[in-house]
This record gives sequence, structure tokens and C-alpha cells, in this order.
Amino acid sequence: MRAVIIGNSAAGLAGAETLRRLKPEAEITIISDEPYPPYCRPLLTYLLGGDIQEKDLWLKARDYYQQWQFQPRLGRRVVQVDPAARTVALDNGESFTYDRLLVASGARPLRPGIPGENLPGVFTIRTLGEFQAMQNMLRPGLRVAVVGSGLVGIKTAQALAQAGYNVTLVARKAQVLSNLLDTSAAALLHDALKDIGVNLRFHAVPAALAEHHGRVTAVVLTDGSEIPADLVIFGIGVSPNTEFLAAAGLSDPRGLPVDDQLRIGPADIFAAGDCVCPRDRLTGQPAYFAIWPAAVAQGRLAGANLAGYERTYDGLLAQNTFAVGSTRIIAGGMVQAAEPSCEVHIDHDPKKRRYRRLVIQDGRLVGVILVGQVEDAGVYLSLINNKTPLASLPADPRRADFQVGRLLG
Repeated sequence: MRAVIIGNSAAGLAGAETLRRLKPEAEITIISDEPYPPYCRPLLTYLLGGDIQEKDLWLKARDYYQQWQFQPRLGRRVVQVDPAARTVALDNGESFTYDRLLVASGARPLRPGIPGENLPGVFTIRTLGEFQAMQNMLRPGLRVAVVGSGLVGIKTAQALAQAGYNVTLVARKAQVLSNLLDTSAAALLHDALKDIGVNLRFHAVPAALAEHHGRVTAVVLTDGSEIPADLVIFGIGVSPNTEFLAAAGLSDPRGLPVDDQLRIGPADIFAAGDCVCPRDRLTGQPAYFAIWPAAVAQGRLAGANLAGYERTYDGLLAQNTFAVGSTRIIAGGMVQAAEPSCEVHIDHDPKKRRYRRLVIQDGRLVGVILVGQVEDAGVYLSLINNKTPLASLPADPRRADFQVGRLLG
């Protein structure tokens, strides 16, 4: 059996390894547009801040492809997939025939489409190559504007501030992580960012990047004000890499729709990772959510189905874990109570920087935000994941004096 895997990161590697275990005789080709062996993309911000060294990025040993008997094609871009002929065409004219195909092509960072965004000194942070180019420009006293207040923007701002640079985090709305945190939790995060030296600018929408002698000098906002910057980093989101599927009628810029076996149309084509839009485990609706653990889980399931199994993906539970300084935050499920039927229960201690928000629907926990005291997060997420009726528990999580140990009787 010939399998082609497009993607050399979390989902692609998990799929390839699962397929190898289940089908030792399979011919497995892995294609990547990056020239590097597998590395951990989420660690790039830690590398930026000096917390790790480049050697810590690599996921696999030097002889990984040989050990697993994979045929790598690195530094090559897929330009077309032909489902009828079962072929994958590369940008150098090569073509591969497959019996089963896994699309794990990931996503690429967005730029806002404003004047000056391609100036020297303007970056995104998604690939090792771009990070290395950025690293070559870092120098003491550098002024950095990080545009985008999602997780990537926050982690990037944190890394650079802790490394001693003058950093401004530029947020379009009145708070950071507006899709993930409510105002109270965000306020605690704002304090944590200020503590490590990050300057915050809210209600700030970039209109252009100013330049002098061909180098970026400032972010110009729609209100006419400017944020001085020698380096600008965009962290405003990603777009799934699906264009090479356009001729096959399978491309979707919102993420590839998949069925319960992670197929994207033809029975022999599967997809996993940041290029797909699977269903949300709680709502049952399609939901795009790009995180490493989900990509690995999807890759493993898709790999098993490449091998001929019919395993079912039970959906994605949105969750995030991160820390800024000593402030830890975990959020999962439906953190914003959008439905009228939802109850919200809040415990807030601003002095201790502790916060707990529970979202309840139909007698079940469907969302949680924890700031500060996060040790019991696994229990809350398990209740959400298992859709456990709160009435069946020996203790009620909604009570302010609730302790996880009471669930044990």
C-alpha cells in the first residue's frame, strides 16, 4: 500500500507513525514545503525569549526517517492533487501516486493587507526560517510592536519583553484574548503582562507601517497615532493551507470539512491538523481550532484509517493552557455563555489574582476559565468532556467552597 502524507509536523507525523505501526509493509512518503526535519512549532516563542536553544526544537532523532522507513521530500511544495489519478504533483515537476492520502498541510500566518507590511523588519512567527531571519535583526534597545492579542501574540510579546526588549502589544479590541477570556480574567492577564514589561495598546487598528530608508519605523493606527517600532511582528491569526486542492474541488479557506473518519471527500483522502475544520464536541457544529494536541490526536486517528480501520473522531474540545510570569490560565469548552439557557458562576479574588468562571448548560458543565489556581483544571475539563450531569456528583462545583477532593466522597 502506497501512502502519501502532505505535512511534516504534529498531524502528519502522528499519522505516518500510526500507519507504520498498523501497516509495517506500507510505502510512506512525507512531503513538506519546509527544508527542516521535524521541529516543535509552539516552542519558537520560547526560543525567541532565550528559554531554550535551537537544539531543543527538534522533535526527532537525525535518523528518524530511516528508522521509520519513511521517504521524505523536504523543501518541496505540493501544487496539485488529482483524486481521479490518485497523484500528488510537486513544484519541481515530481509526481507521486498514492493508494491513501493524508492532508496535514497545516496553516500559514495572516498579514492584514496594509501598506508597508512587507518592509524589512516585519515578520510573522510560524516557521523556523522566519524566526531565524528575525533573530538576526534583534539587538539591544530594539522597539518591538506585536500586532495581535491572541495566544501567539501574547507569547511572542512575553518572550521578547523577558529578553529585555521594549515591547508593545497592539490589541484591536478592549482586551486581549477576547474570544477566550471574559473581561475579569483578561484584566488579570493584563496585570501579568504589565508586570513583565509589556506595554498594552487597546482599540488599536493598524492602517499602515511607516518607514525610513526602507526600514519599518512605526505602526500607524487608523486614528492617526503611531507606535514607534524597529521590528513589527504580526500574530493576527492563520489561514489553512488548502489551495493545492482547488483543482480537485476540495479547497476551503476556512478549513477542510471532514466526516467522522476525517475524510474530506473521496474515500481514500483524509485530513488532520491545522488545515481541517472538524466538529466541536459540545455543539456538534464545525469549529476551527488549531492546537498541537488536537493535531496529534487527529493525525493518529487518520493514520489508523489510512491503514483501513474505520475509527471515529468524537470531536474537538477547545482548550488552552498558558502562563504569563507567575500567572497561569486554563480555559476550555464554551467559555463565553452565548446561549440564554446558560448559567454562569464566578469566584473572583483580585488581590490573590485568582478567578474561576463556570458555564453550565442543561445541568452540565460546558465551559471553564481558571486564573491563578489551576491545579484542578483536569477535573473540570473531564466533567466537560464526559458531559457529566452535575446532579450526579457528590459535591456541587458551583459552590464557592467547592473542593475537588469532595468528588471522591
